Amino acid sequence: MARPQKARKMRELPSAVMYSPAGWASGEGEAVEIAIEDFEMMRLVDGRGFHLVEAAEKMGVSRSTAGRMLERARRGIAMGIEQRVPLCLDAGEELIVEPELKWSCGLCESGAVEPRGGIAVACCDDDLSSPVEKIFGRSPGFVLVPKVGAVPRYVESPGFGVKRNAADLTVAFLKKQGVTRVVAGRFGSHALELLAKNNLQAVVAGGLHLGQAITYFE
Repeated sequence: MARPQKARKMRELPSAVMYSPAGWASGEGEAVEIAIEDFEMMRLVDGRGFHLVEAAEKMGVSRSTAGRMLERARRGIAMGIEQRVPLCLDAGEELIVEPELKWSCGLCESGAVEPRGGIAVACCDDDLSSPVEKIFGRSPGFVLVPKVGAVPRYVESPGFGVKRNAADLTVAFLKKQGVTRVVAGRFGSHALELLAKNNLQAVVAGGLHLGQAITYFE
């Protein structure tokens, strides 16, 4: 029987981002997707100088898994630069984020996102115990919090249930709501491109429930 895969863990809510080469335009090649957790492993080892075993312990995975994560991140970045296509940093399916949920414990010093503007959290209803939806574009709806301390409001998403252009419809809808950050489990390269063009920040929150996501940003 196959061994169950172990979830990767991160202590902060990371931003899903896309890095595009100068002069690149849509249609000139598909983005190379790199899991945020794989990049985090490379950041710890190559950027911060941690030994692979230390980095593995921090992310809650085995040494062999850490080695594969590091190799994938390095290969993806090399391929993106070689092919002159965007690098898309998005969450993998196994990512679990376990952030500290108190601003007083130094989150801002550790690099977490400072509270600003409004947020939209992908979810199926306004129950604070509901999990953050895994997929951004086809989320049933979003809970909107226009500013710190405001009463959360649930709205249905126009992208739910449609066969095509779900991300386009959802981004256009959220732009009209006046939010600045969008929280979901995963986004996808096309959604990230659209969000960036509309000055909306994509934040990964896999494994969290609605109440945690709101508390973190307030």
